[in-house]
Amino acid sequence: MNLNDLANLGQIIGAVAVVVSLIYVALQIRQNTNAVRSAAAQVVHEHFASWYHLLASDESLSQVAIDGLKDYRSLSGKDKARFVAAFMAFLAYSQNAFLKWREKMLEPPLWMGWELLIMNLVSSPGGKEFWKERGYLFGEEFRRHVEDDLMKRTPHPDAKPLGAFPIGQPAK
Repeated sequence: MNLNDLANLGQIIGAVAVVVSLIYVALQIRQNTNAVRSAAAQVVHEHFASWYHLLASDESLSQVAIDGLKDYRSLSGKDKARFVAAFMAFLAYSQNAFLKWREKMLEPPLWMGWELLIMNLVSSPGGKEFWKERGYLFGEEFRRHVEDDLMKRTPHPDAKPLGAFPIGQPAK
């Protein structure tokens, strides 16, 4: 084996090492992406869970939420302020989930469940009024999704915002 053969063998070994390194890096990136997606899903679920906990732990706020979703205009000033705070938190979490989904950080089946919940709340009579008054506060892409898609869908026949009152057609 001469010096030229050894140089060629060294280049082959170097090329194989580069390919192995690239495969390793690709596997690490994939693993990291999966971890980031999992963390994003966890954060989205924690946000919605904390919102539900807020309503569940405060009976009067739960009633304000139900009343506001039924008839936003009928709320007193104090109740309207409480409803706005609670519903803005919900919609901020919703926008965050939407953006995570659009960035492919939230799996479509997970997003679909939250999307239906958003649809039910913004499709309620009070949700529509609230959105008309405050929808401008959200990002353009999320606003378009809510207004051009979610609010135009027919709610599921069993849809009941917060489980309190039906907005869909009665089930047959």
